[in-house]
Amino acid sequence: MKQIFLIRHTTPDVEKGMCYGQTDLSVVETFAQEVAEVQAVLPTFADMQVYSSPLQRCRLLAEALQPAQDLLQIDNRLMEMHFGEWEMQKWADIHPETLQTWKQNFVETPTPAGESHGQVLERGLAFWDEKMALSHEAFAVVTHYGVMQCLLAHLLHIPLHQIFKLDLGYGAVVRVTLGENHYCKVKFLK
Repeated sequence: MKQIFLIRHTTPDVEKGMCYGQTDLSVVETFAQEVAEVQAVLPTFADMQVYSSPLQRCRLLAEALQPAQDLLQIDNRLMEMHFGEWEMQKWADIHPETLQTWKQNFVETPTPAGESHGQVLERGLAFWDEKMALSHEAFAVVTHYGVMQCLLAHLLHIPLHQIFKLDLGYGAVVRVTLGENHYCKVKFLK
């Protein structure tokens, strides 16, 4: 059996209502408290491999969870969806017709000069399949809302166009247990 801990980054330092995808944001001043809340639901990471998005809101959490540099690996495939021209725009300021067209088929339709959710799933699954082939019995993945949604939708057989039913707040922790014969158990810890 394998145990994988999917962890969403803590609260980013950004104005509410902003589209920020791959923009490299720092974290808010409550970071230490949020890290403690994440650690409270996790096992000890002493010997656990941790993979992280390179964006600092994930990397800072990953480094706090796993200070041993040799057990921390950065992977660009774990980055949030690239929103292209929408990066750092307020959602309310994006042209309503353009936004509506994207919402109608966000699985296949990329944002202007950005990605679609299908593309996020594709790179997330490339990471996932590669790590499943390794001998790790347990590891952690510090990533973003979109990547976690896509991976969980795949594991739970939820159609990708319904991923917004998966509510994952900042600092969310999900334990995925995998076994023989496609056994998969998902537990939302935080």
